[in-house]
Amino acid sequence: MISDSLMAGTRYRFDRPDAPPPVVRVDLLESLDDGHEAALLAELAAATQGAPTTVLIGLSALTRYDPRLRPFLLALQAQISGEGGRAVYVSDRPRLRGVALWVIHMSEDSQAKIVPNMAAALEWLRITDERVSSAEERTLSRLERLEGERGERR
Repeated sequence: MISDSLMAGTRYRFDRPDAPPPVVRVDLLESLDDGHEAALLAELAAATQGAPTTVLIGLSALTRYDPRLRPFLLALQAQISGEGGRAVYVSDRPRLRGVALWVIHMSEDSQAKIVPNMAAALEWLRITDERVSSAEERTLSRLERLEGERGERR
């Protein structure tokens, strides 16, 4: 489901693929005003429905730094991490990467990440998902072994 909100007079692109894993992509295309910020936060809330979701936040299309960006990204980060999700900021511009770093620092979110391009974001997600899957498999295997040992003692 792609919502190109620029055509409707807004300044961002919102994409939530139908296939798992739950990943939402938000590209900020221009500076947002209060109405656009509220609309984007509401659209994200509707798409995630409170479920932990990874959100790719594209900042590369922004041509300049707007002072309103920091508080908005902090609110966006709070919404994502409040639902147990992860944020991945994508930007190739040092100033915007610095803003994303500030947001991550202020939110104290160890799950957030900054990458220079979408390929790096997708690779980070793939590697992270593999690590989680491997950890789950090891945990279940050890749990089965412990339960087996407990059953032998009885």
